Amino acid sequence: MVQKRLSLLIIVYTLLVVISAISLYVLGEKRIDVYVSLNILTYYVSYATLRPTFTTRAVKFLNIALFVIFAIIVSFRIYEVLTS
Repeated sequence: MVQKRLSLLIIVYTLLVVISAISLYVLGEKRIDVYVSLNILTYYVSYATLRPTFTTRAVKFLNIALFVIFAIIVSFRIYEVLTS
């Protein structure tokens, strides 16, 4: 059961990443931080939707690290908007 749910999480995450990357490419987006932040959001959406019942310490660390990276990207973008 855990393996099946984890496989479904990976499939959904991969599909969402491919769709978002293609969409950004078609829209002409060239900034890497947009791709990274959207990828992190995609991970959180798929993880929240299909949360595996078993969570390891590595997954908890990954969640914290991704949140910190996302917060830095958003903070930097807000700073750019406020200073321009």
